[in-house]
Amino acid sequence: MPAGTDERHCMEAALHFRPSLGSGQTFRGNMAETREKKWNLALRYSGVGVVLLLAATMLYFYFLYPQRELGPEQPILFSHRLHAGVKEINCKFCHPFAERSRNPGIPELQKCFFCHEHIITKHPQILKERQHYDTKTPVPWVRIFYVPDHVKFNHKPHIQYAKLDCTNCHGEVKTMDRLQKVDFQMHFCITCHQERKAQLDCWLACHH
Repeated sequence: MPAGTDERHCMEAALHFRPSLGSGQTFRGNMAETREKKWNLALRYSGVGVVLLLAATMLYFYFLYPQRELGPEQPILFSHRLHAGVKEINCKFCHPFAERSRNPGIPELQKCFFCHEHIITKHPQILKERQHYDTKTPVPWVRIFYVPDHVKFNHKPHIQYAKLDCTNCHGEVKTMDRLQKVDFQMHFCITCHQERKAQLDCWLACHH
């Protein structure tokens, strides 16, 4: 066989080679199937991500956000922001015993109707309060500020003699619609007494 015959046959075979139609369809089919699998996997993971994001958002608003911004809901809605802030009603008008008693006391319903006998008398919350007042049924207020039973806190010396403002212990209530719950701890009281050089004797100060 003459030299170069094999090489010439290979070149002719290469020139006349055409891939079969069936093999191309198979290749394209495999590519489409691969893309579909990747797309389905992406959708699956994105769906899981959306569900996790929604769950995290719900948990945040249910457990964290309300505790930071709002206090417990009261049986009759009352906004300190509106009364003490917007209307600028002095704390001692509703809590008149703070300067002359151990306890400032929760305002009697009669005090509320000093104003609401004439103002927004048909408001749903006022009507609810009126029902308690007319039937002499106490309103089951939710306690906000808590001091342990073994601590004897007297408002009178703190307000009348030390000249403390209500905000020193209760915060800026005039900016709050619903008061945030506070459990007073010993560290809070001791720090205040140290800063003002007040009595630190356990018996004379708090535990008498």
